[in-house]
Amino acid sequence: MSSYVHDREVVTPGQILSNDHRLAGAYTYVYGGKVYAAVAGIIQLRDSKINILPAKSPYKPSESDPVVGIIIDSKPSNYEVDLGWHLVGFLHNPGRRSRMRLQIGDVVYTHVKHSGIRGVFLEGGRELVKIDRGLLIRVSPVKVPRIIGKKGSMLQILNSESGCKIYVGRNGLIAVVGESPEREFAVASAIKMIESESHLPGLTERVTHHLRKKIIGGEIVGED
Repeated sequence: MSSYVHDREVVTPGQILSNDHRLAGAYTYVYGGKVYAAVAGIIQLRDSKINILPAKSPYKPSESDPVVGIIIDSKPSNYEVDLGWHLVGFLHNPGRRSRMRLQIGDVVYTHVKHSGIRGVFLEGGRELVKIDRGLLIRVSPVKVPRIIGKKGSMLQILNSESGCKIYVGRNGLIAVVGESPEREFAVASAIKMIESESHLPGLTERVTHHLRKKIIGGEIVGED
């Protein structure tokens, strides 16, 4: 029994990973008793299996997922919300009973109430947040767990170092609201760093250094 790859290694489709079929995990396939990569991505060795975190993958909504979306249509009974990846969510329109007025182009943060054959339905009421300002960033949904970090550790660093409020959607849309555009752009650049370097060790330290270098007295400083 042997594995030809190590944790966090980048692999390509068709690459041989092991000669032991029992090690086949997510996004792999077995042919001739050997394990191969089914997609391009990053190796994750978990639970005695060789798994691959795909480099890109569309968002698949699940109940209770936090999402960020854009209102694209308003109807008497519901709003249509663009969730990206050709997905449209439906949000109940309470009409005059609600103090929150939504219109086309508004950005909202909420959770998935239900997802099935009839569509993706979103939570309203207290679950719904209207985001009036800030930056909207799009990342690959498969990178969202790394942006959040274990037990929210990476998100806490982004928040504490910048002072920004960060709304992270599992659908890959992230809204950053800060006291200044400079701090918002600093967080945006750190998020893009996480997205592109998630497979490299020492990421937490690099992100912290990056933010501290970018944010001095609320202003952006140039790179060396």
